[in-house]
Amino acid sequence: MSFVQSLIRQDLVDEFHLFVNPIALGSGRSVFSGLDNLLRLKLKKSIGFNSGRVLLHYDLAELRVA
Repeated sequence: MSFVQSLIRQDLVDEFHLFVNPIALGSGRSVFSGLDNLLRLKLKKSIGFNSGRVLLHYDLAELRVA
């Protein structure tokens, strides 16, 4: 488990800023893999750059209790 995964598991992260780069190859590992529960994220903002990279800003979505 990575440091980031441990912060997510302990509910210490309230927003995520993710860069999507369409031409870069990564390790294939995700900070979200291995989590016990799915995260409910709400897209707050997205910014596209001339290079093709996109910045995605997510907040944790509120769970609605009926």
